[in-house]
Amino acid sequence: MKKIIEIPHETLRKVAKPVTIVDKKLVSLVADLQETLHKKRNPRGVGLAAPQINTALRLFCLNVSALQSYINPRIVKTSKNKTFGPDPEDPIMEGCLSMPELYGPVPRWEWIDAEFQILENGKLVNQSARFEAFEARVFQHELDHLDGILFTDYALEFDLPVYKEYMKDKFQEVDHELLKLF
Repeated sequence: MKKIIEIPHETLRKVAKPVTIVDKKLVSLVADLQETLHKKRNPRGVGLAAPQINTALRLFCLNVSALQSYINPRIVKTSKNKTFGPDPEDPIMEGCLSMPELYGPVPRWEWIDAEFQILENGKLVNQSARFEAFEARVFQHELDHLDGILFTDYALEFDLPVYKEYMKDKFQEVDHELLKLF
């Protein structure tokens, strides 16, 4: 299990480089990323990007319906609308393993069509898929990590609240001036 880096670590703000070579290091990185996400507890994660383990490569794992790695992912088509979740009166609060105890609403595409590669028998294999609802939200969150974007950037851009959990299920709004330090 690898250490997950936290804000304000500089790697979290780097644009990750495409994966171009399949070698033992890449195979090991994919395994490390999957293991770290799978074993992470308190809080449990549903996605983890390579930059979060201090490796600026375009790779992330999701553990929503199954544990899967996505290499060189990109969105090729989106829904017309962005949403804060299925219930407009109760937005989904995103969190991040690199930003412990912080949560906030983020506008995300309702669905996305994505192209990516997977590692199969020592080769990169091109794939595409449609992601909807929560899985689309997590995919977009992890893709943001590959571009050096944190979910708190949306709070600053759209004047949205971010909350810090200071006790179990007790939250306090974070001053936007503090968010600018990340």
